[in-house]
Amino acid sequence: MNKSIKIISALSAYAVAMAMLEAAVVVYLRELYYPSGFFIQSAEDLAILPAHILSVELWREAATIIMLAAISFLSFNKIKERFLAFIFTFSIWDLFYYFFLYLILRWPPALATLDVYFLIPWPWVGPVWVPLILFGTGTIVSLWLMFKKVKNE
Repeated sequence: MNKSIKIISALSAYAVAMAMLEAAVVVYLRELYYPSGFFIQSAEDLAILPAHILSVELWREAATIIMLAAISFLSFNKIKERFLAFIFTFSIWDLFYYFFLYLILRWPPALATLDVYFLIPWPWVGPVWVPLILFGTGTIVSLWLMFKKVKNE
């Protein structure tokens, strides 16, 4: 098997494992802070989280990005390939995050359900279909460009 295909396979496994870990953290947070259900209408609905927990969440999100960037950096030598690897792993991670949340919690109940995408630099809130389309596209385009590179090796 080509070295690049092995790297892409390893990036996929890493991203899926990170997605499961992220989903587990969210399951715990929702159980602790939203025991009657997680129904967000705006960023103000996050006010239920104590400030010190929200601070930990910000740092956890930053750590997630650093982990994705680090694995992407280690995967390839050229900046373009590293960037594609980052887009690929970020996209797979986010898609499987929603997949695992659905398997575990049957959430979201609909694609129009609002969610908090990210907290950095401020809470990003919107319907679930937005990241699914964005990161579905990110997966396809980055994978296509990486395989195009593999084909040219």
